[in-house]
Amino acid sequence: MKPLSLLLFFFFVIANSIVLCNSFDVHEALSYAIRQYGLLAHNLEDDDRFIYTGNPTNSEWDKSTDSSSWTVGFYTGTLWKLYKLTNDKYWMEQALHKQETIRHRQFDESNHDVGFIIMSSFGYALTLTGDRSFEEVIIQAADSLATRYNSVCGVFRSWNNGEWNGGADGDLLVIADNMMNLDLMFTATELSGNQSYAQMAISHSEKTFENHFRENGQGVFHVVAYNENTGAVRRKYNYQGYADDSTWARGLAWVVHGYATTYDHTKNPSFLEYAEKAAEYFVDNLPADWVPYYDFDCPYTDMYQPRDTSAAAITAHALLKLYRSTNKIKYFQQAESILEALFSPSYRADGRSSYKLPAILANGTVHFNAGNFDTAIIYGDMYFLEAIDLYMYTGSGYKNVLFVNTLGLTFLQLFMNLFRK
Repeated sequence: MKPLSLLLFFFFVIANSIVLCNSFDVHEALSYAIRQYGLLAHNLEDDDRFIYTGNPTNSEWDKSTDSSSWTVGFYTGTLWKLYKLTNDKYWMEQALHKQETIRHRQFDESNHDVGFIIMSSFGYALTLTGDRSFEEVIIQAADSLATRYNSVCGVFRSWNNGEWNGGADGDLLVIADNMMNLDLMFTATELSGNQSYAQMAISHSEKTFENHFRENGQGVFHVVAYNENTGAVRRKYNYQGYADDSTWARGLAWVVHGYATTYDHTKNPSFLEYAEKAAEYFVDNLPADWVPYYDFDCPYTDMYQPRDTSAAAITAHALLKLYRSTNKIKYFQQAESILEALFSPSYRADGRSSYKLPAILANGTVHFNAGNFDTAIIYGDMYFLEAIDLYMYTGSGYKNVLFVNTLGLTFLQLFMNLFRK
């Protein structure tokens, strides 16, 4: 019995060592992010324009000319994340200043992304400061988004019809991305007690699973066109991906994250199931280095196809949310593998000698067919920081403690059983 007990002990030690030596260096990643954004924020302190993308070989980001873009909340969100991660009031001051320039977007009924805009700015501000004056901004934004809800179809209209997006007369277009704006509606219900916001969001979530997920489980459609008068599905297609029957990587990332968040609000096990189903496809179809091509079905073996670090960062955060909801260690490990890959020289914005841009990640793809790829993207950086935040919350060692303690208890039981015999 003693040799067997000794063998079990050594196996436990080896397993312990293997698990403990494979942690993402979250503190170094945060230091890097602070260095990069310290320079960027200094350059933008007196600039009311908003960054969106940036060529890594340039020293400055491209900037939109005003606050009308759907992406204007993300820089503010990045500043709030840095404040939370560092407790440095400089970042809070910058965030408060920046978000005031987009306060008027709470009244925007023309854009389904009011959820992105408001929740990554005023939503974070409410959580981190406790200032209840921000509640009315969130509730008003939910009222604005509610105007885009079609009760016949049971969904929020994403895009207004136009030649650019394939929308025809009588269409109601919904994109997979819209799952991310539902956080606004659930939060508005929690703040106001008005259940109609959440009811609309739940209906949209159910319809998205019904019509965006492929029947064979092979990914999701990016766009679904409903008949706005009958609710019938007219067609399904892909706007930013490779082909109509392919799965656009960031679209799938939005779906994983959107359902993980919807589950957080509702605790409805169906939404957790949908999130896990989408996450499984995402992870199972990643290349060996854990960073997806811009589309899971693009012919990357035949010709150059860009990666999308923003899709990877969004999904890393979503996987950590799933880990928190399920305690399934695989989600922590998968998120960690993605974060390790993103923080490698291959994808960092300082990973090459020619790179000058004060950003966190390079190699993002906004829209490949429009020629917007191999770029830094503001929401890629924000979700990378989101993932760092949740990784630190669960603890870079929490996975190891959980795994090793479970293993230790198992071997202790075996050890005791041996001496009882």
